[in-house]
Amino acid sequence: MAGIEFFTITAQYSNAMLVALLPNVSDFAKKLDLPISRPVTVAQVRRFNCFPRSDHVGGRLILTNGCAFIFDHGRVESFESSRSYFNLQDPNLIPKFYGPVKLSESQALQVARDAIKKLGYTDAMLSTDRPPQATLPERVGINYIARYRFRWLDPARGHDPNNPPPSIEFEVDATTGQIQMLEISNPNTYRTDLKLDVHPPIFGEGPKSVPAGVGRKIYPVSQSYSNAFLAAILPQCSRYAKTAGFSVHLPIALKDINMASYVCGLVDGDPMASFDLNSGAHFDYRHGQIIAFYSADIMEFPGREHARTQLEFERFEAKFFGPINMTTNEAVALVRQTVNKLGYSESLLHLNELPRIGGPHWWGTNRIARCFIVWRDASDGTTRANAEVDMANKALKSLYINDHANTNIWREPPKIGVSADPETK
Repeated sequence: MAGIEFFTITAQYSNAMLVALLPNVSDFAKKLDLPISRPVTVAQVRRFNCFPRSDHVGGRLILTNGCAFIFDHGRVESFESSRSYFNLQDPNLIPKFYGPVKLSESQALQVARDAIKKLGYTDAMLSTDRPPQATLPERVGINYIARYRFRWLDPARGHDPNNPPPSIEFEVDATTGQIQMLEISNPNTYRTDLKLDVHPPIFGEGPKSVPAGVGRKIYPVSQSYSNAFLAAILPQCSRYAKTAGFSVHLPIALKDINMASYVCGLVDGDPMASFDLNSGAHFDYRHGQIIAFYSADIMEFPGREHARTQLEFERFEAKFFGPINMTTNEAVALVRQTVNKLGYSESLLHLNELPRIGGPHWWGTNRIARCFIVWRDASDGTTRANAEVDMANKALKSLYINDHANTNIWREPPKIGVSADPETK
């Protein structure tokens, strides 16, 4: 996720966070009738570790009775009592969990299902409308480890339909019927983050994707040169889109340009241009040619700020669900055919070599019908070219040819007879 901030955790911020989340812990304990004095107060907290990231607002607290809670994404995410067996680290302590099995599997399962309802969740939210993975009390000699574990998976998520991620998991005491552990992983349970009046110092940000070629200084040009250069390259952009088969309104005219997005300047003495169409499609022009095109419905775009929450991310992914109507070999062939149509040589660009291929991926039981193809330099890993293919519609959605890794493709830009020097006022 882009835009993640990392905090310096101050005592003031940590204390404010703890005070804000304790009512949620109390409410959780009340709904599940946990053996905890309520309301939970600061005096009952033995230890609290506040999360230092903007995408995880909360923390982990351990009470004086040994019960531990994690609060994240606006709700209690996990609970573990001091009597939880399945997170046990010391095998010498196993005998402490011996006990009579007074609850049947169906009774213990009902405890878990009742807890789901008490917390306000539904089967549809948690994919609990199916049998869980169940671990029954294990027999050790003449004794039983008096614990059930029930684990539901989330088939609507994950990149491997044969190994979906967890949704919710319970540990139920087979003697008392008490819940000893509960972990809620399903993003459908996420709630609004806590809002605090205390703001911690920010000491850094997480990595962000950046456009190819970033770091090269763009020198400004005159407005008259910028306007004339755009008018001069639009016919070339139209021919490029038509030849490559990209879906844009042709011919491309000035009225089709989102002028707020238009950038024109000199990079290493060569004129460059970058702009969006009003439809959302994007062109990059350097060294006398279009070096990149991205359609309006592109999935991966350099520099795009991605979703900040899991649910926003999933809504974005869902836009690209579809049937897989071509093979990855056919997708690669489509890119090579398009490059040839545009007048480039596969061998000069090294596109006759094997590319790296990503996708089509799974998300739950859905296919993300996009294939991502990258050709890299064998010596230093520099990207030579990359493309995105819509495998549902058998259409090329983006094409980028690195003009700095492929200097043999450089061409002369149009001569427009207007000074590039910025006007002085």
